[in-house]
Amino acid sequence: MYENQKDFIENFMAQQFLFEKQWKRVRSHAQKLGISIMGDMPIYVGYHSADVWANRKSFLLDKNGFPTFVSGVPPDAFSETGQLWNSPLYDWKSMEADGFAWWVKRIKRALDLYDEFRIDHFRGLAGFWAVPSGSEVAMFGSWRAGPRNAFFDALFKAVGKINIIAEDLGLITEDVVELRKSIGAPGMAVLQFAFGGGPGNPHLPHNHELNQVVYTGTHDNDTAVGWWQSLPEEEKHTVFKYLPQVSNSDVSWALIATALSSVARTSMVTMQDILSLGSSARMNTPATQKGNWRWRIPSCVSFDSLSLEEAKLKELLGLYNRL
Repeated sequence: MYENQKDFIENFMAQQFLFEKQWKRVRSHAQKLGISIMGDMPIYVGYHSADVWANRKSFLLDKNGFPTFVSGVPPDAFSETGQLWNSPLYDWKSMEADGFAWWVKRIKRALDLYDEFRIDHFRGLAGFWAVPSGSEVAMFGSWRAGPRNAFFDALFKAVGKINIIAEDLGLITEDVVELRKSIGAPGMAVLQFAFGGGPGNPHLPHNHELNQVVYTGTHDNDTAVGWWQSLPEEEKHTVFKYLPQVSNSDVSWALIATALSSVARTSMVTMQDILSLGSSARMNTPATQKGNWRWRIPSCVSFDSLSLEEAKLKELLGLYNRL
């Protein structure tokens, strides 16, 4: 088997080696400039990964090594049948028995790459949706308890205090909120989710918290321009009530200004929104398998040509004391 794939494996190893060297130079330069690099950690790993192959006892697999249950979420705003991710689920009891050793290694590796990182689908650490393997949709799963504080107690003991951002979107129950607050991790607010459900919507600016990260939109959202163009007129009227400065021609910068003016300690804006790009620049569409993660800054865009955007961003950062 190795001989058949020898060239592919050795090329892959060389690419990983070169990327590691280049990344260390980038991170070292960022640290000298006082720039903190934020990474992103998917909660689950792929079935065909080396992680599953080498750590079978840590996953819910049958005697032949196939998943018994897979990951996903029940029906949500993105899909009427839920999102079926099909990643194998963790055997949390088995992991706890060895002090979550696999996760400790994973966290240490992340700290080699980033200064802080977001754990995607944080709610899965409080309770996760288990879908029988072979299902075509995610709606027929069931909730199971996650490892909760035992998980973080073990991590902090092994690694020390780490800077985590909790992706607490979706169906968030009180146990998820309690877990996040117990470890002092900031949650997320997303402005594109803010304008429905009345004045108590946690994504609305007046409900933001200090220990939070506010986004114009995440990698799962459309761009601000694409989102605005797809909104029905009655929903646009709701947005106008809260953000009267929004206009059809400058919606990206209205959301950027709103994010930067938030009380949340950190604001995140995408390059697509800084460039005021439409739906063709969307990064990811949840519950779809193809065509995602392909957007790159257009080759025709030079950073030297973005003086107007630079001036706008600097003005807003200064206005809201974020310089």
